[in-house]
Amino acid sequence: MQRYDSDFDHVGNFVSTWNANVRRARVWTAVLGALLVVGGVASAVAPLGIYAAIQGVVSALLIAGGVGAVVSYARTPELFRSPTTLVVGVLNALLGVMLLALPAYLTAGTLVFLLAFLFIIAGAERITYARRMRYFGVPSSGLATATGVLNIVAGVAFLLMPAVSSLMLGYVLAGYLLVGGVSLLAEAAAMRPIER
Repeated sequence: MQRYDSDFDHVGNFVSTWNANVRRARVWTAVLGALLVVGGVASAVAPLGIYAAIQGVVSALLIAGGVGAVVSYARTPELFRSPTTLVVGVLNALLGVMLLALPAYLTAGTLVFLLAFLFIIAGAERITYARRMRYFGVPSSGLATATGVLNIVAGVAFLLMPAVSSLMLGYVLAGYLLVGGVSLLAEAAAMRPIER
C-alpha cells in the first residue's frame, strides 16, 4: 500500500485515466450488457425449457461478469475502490458456478435468495458509484442512480416473495439478466470523457 501524498493530484489522475480508457470501457460494457439482455429475453420467452437449455451460457456469462468485476476492482485506483464491486463479482461467479454444477431442483430456492441479495448489493453499489462519479463531474450519473434504485426494488420484491419467485425461476432469471443488461447498456451509453 502506498502512502497518501497530499501533493499528488488524485482527481486529475483519475480524470486522465478515465479519459484514456473510456472508449474501451464503453465497448466492453455495451457488449456484456447486450449479452445479458439476449440471455434475459431468451429466458423470458421460454421460461421452463430455457432453464436447462441456456444454463451453461448464463453460467458462463455470470462467471465472466463476476471475474470482470473482480478484475475491475483490482485495476481501480485504491482511492476509488468499492468493496461492493468485489462482493458482487464473487457472488456473480458463485451464482454462475451453482447454475452450472447443481441440478435445477436443488438450486431453485437458493438462487432466488442469492439473486435478491445480488440485486440489493448491486443496487447499493450503483448508487454509491453514481454519487462518486457525480463528485468527479462524470456526466449522466443520475442514470446510474436510477438503475441502482431499480435493482434494490427488484431485490426486495424477490425477498418478499420467495415461493412465487422460485416457482417462476425462469422469469426471475430473465428479470435479473434483463435488469443487469439494461443497466450496463445505459451505463455504456452515458460514458463520456470528463471535461476539466
